[in-house]
Amino acid sequence: MRITKTTLHALRLEMVNPLKTARGTYAAREGFVVRLEDEEGRVGQGEAMPLEEFGTESPDDCERALNALLKTLPPLPLGEGWGEGFPTRVPAARHAVEQALLDLEAQRRNVPLSQLLSTDARSTLPVNALLGATAPEALAEEAKRAVSEGYETLKLKVAGRPLREDVARLSAVRSAVGTSIRLRVDANGGWTEPEARAALDALSHYDLELCEQPVAPENTEALARLASHTSCPLAADESLSLPEATQHILNHPGTVKILVLKPMVLGGLLPTLRLAREAASRGMASYVTSSLDGVIARAGAAHLAAALPSGSYASGLGVGHLFKDEPGNHPFRPVRGRIQLPRRPGLGVN
Repeated sequence: MRITKTTLHALRLEMVNPLKTARGTYAAREGFVVRLEDEEGRVGQGEAMPLEEFGTESPDDCERALNALLKTLPPLPLGEGWGEGFPTRVPAARHAVEQALLDLEAQRRNVPLSQLLSTDARSTLPVNALLGATAPEALAEEAKRAVSEGYETLKLKVAGRPLREDVARLSAVRSAVGTSIRLRVDANGGWTEPEARAALDALSHYDLELCEQPVAPENTEALARLASHTSCPLAADESLSLPEATQHILNHPGTVKILVLKPMVLGGLLPTLRLAREAASRGMASYVTSSLDGVIARAGAAHLAAALPSGSYASGLGVGHLFKDEPGNHPFRPVRGRIQLPRRPGLGVN
């Protein structure tokens, strides 16, 4: 099976409101869409949405890598060990090309992409709602709307502001939604170790499900010390963009209990799935989240989430409402806090 046509398109996603994290404020996301067509007319799609400060290459490096990769595509069907030669220093570019090839391969085999990744893949996914408001009152209203829409897990960005403000924001959300809704926070590595200790002590009063990346990604020793200090489960996120930190976490399962998997940062669906399976063999859970990607990348992430060893944690794929001009009828839009995967072959995105 030959690939007869390749195309590369620029993609820009405008945010409804700028999203503030501990690493910056984002008003838009820019990247690329890869389209591959085979000799029987099937089209595979992949998305590259680089975010350099979170561990990917720069947009310019991504574009150069994509142009190079599209000239050296492997033949179909995909053989054992394919993709091992893809460059690891350009994870967003690798993600896009791999996703488009997997989309074609799943179509060729007449199965949904999730079934290509795992024959035990689930058909539905719980997802969390990412709350974007800043003021406590607005955040409480946003939280109530999310719960009314069926979300059972809510996520707040913390750090990058005085702790008293994060406490007020979390208190407002917990008061608004009650005790049955799961709340998780994401510090994006924005606290020092002493700040993280103080914050976890203060925020844990609000019954947190988990805290993502409380300290800098490379500081795995601090992660381990925090884990022994707090009752709040800790999750590694940005640390996983660093091979040495990732290996340390795998070799010391007590460092964190959960891995937050971003396929765009980890170089594709297959490397991410391998990491999830390795973590599961060492007693760690995992879930998939978006790096503020478009519909195509989120579709692949949803198929991946369905194929993980465990689905006990809600995935972070309910971010479409943060973008202007988000298509309203795509099948990966959460309904009642869940994504129902399409049954058609491949990725399932037109």
